Amino acid sequence: MHLRLRRSYDLHQHLTTLFVCAVATVVFTRAFLAATGYPQVGGSKLHVAHVLWGGLFLLAALITTIAFLSPAAKPVAAVIGGVGFGLFIDEVGKFVTKDVDYFYRPAIAIIYVTFVVLFGVFRWLARRRFTPDEAVLIGLESLQRSAVGALTDERRAHVLRLLAASDAGTPLANGVRGLLAQAPAEDEQPGIAQRAAGRLRDAWAALTAHPRFRELIFAVLVAGAAVSAAEVGWLARHGIGDLSFSQRAFAVTTLVADAVLAIGAVRLRTSVLAALHWYDHAVLIQITVGQVFLYTSEQLAATLDLAALLVLWALIRWGIHFESVRGS
Repeated sequence: MHLRLRRSYDLHQHLTTLFVCAVATVVFTRAFLAATGYPQVGGSKLHVAHVLWGGLFLLAALITTIAFLSPAAKPVAAVIGGVGFGLFIDEVGKFVTKDVDYFYRPAIAIIYVTFVVLFGVFRWLARRRFTPDEAVLIGLESLQRSAVGALTDERRAHVLRLLAASDAGTPLANGVRGLLAQAPAEDEQPGIAQRAAGRLRDAWAALTAHPRFRELIFAVLVAGAAVSAAEVGWLARHGIGDLSFSQRAFAVTTLVADAVLAIGAVRLRTSVLAALHWYDHAVLIQITVGQVFLYTSEQLAATLDLAALLVLWALIRWGIHFESVRGS
């Protein structure tokens, strides 16, 4: 009996979605509770803590992944599971203190360390090269997509290249390769999502072909750095000595993210894809580290920042996807 686990082809996308949803849920939950005066659900005798809702969301994510084979199950489970874990970890202060103190100050540090560890584990899983066995299983999963009309020519081409690159040469691998090459794709009658993705891909191709595209990206970077500098300046308006630990940590995180953006700006001259990867790192640093520290002192600013960063992160991920497809 082989107990070695094999990874999914989409693990980076799904785990990143889960991670961002979890961080966003923590920040938005705390912002909502602060804005509404920390209401209690359940009346005078009972208190239905949101950790229970988190458990229900996590259960729903597990049921989704266990009960359904559809390719749409994992993205849905990633979103639901991320929200559930965010609701769960947000109440960690209640379960590490004798007096069940939601406002236990070190709870923020516990949440932060948890997210950092998760981030490291997810990145480690995503960076490892796929083995021949994993490539075959990914090919079989793509055949499942074909059976339900969810296989695209783009996906098939990627998986066929993966099978070739992994040196999977067993009879099963050869059979999967042959079936996959003949499997029908659904590009002829794309659905709403495929049509929207096609329009985005065309818009991205037109945008990157424009002679001033790199100048536009550089201008966006300058604007982002200016906003970051303004945030740090606002926090330090009464002097650096008056800053709390969280505010100082946010300032340092912002400087680190700006340095990563600067590296991306240098790489932009030679490779748009490489630059986008650096921008992705910078935005994730701000989402996973900076916003957690900023929230402890500036809840409204952190919530607005997170909303903007999530939109920016989604745009960057689309850009990385389109550039990867075009360069493959």
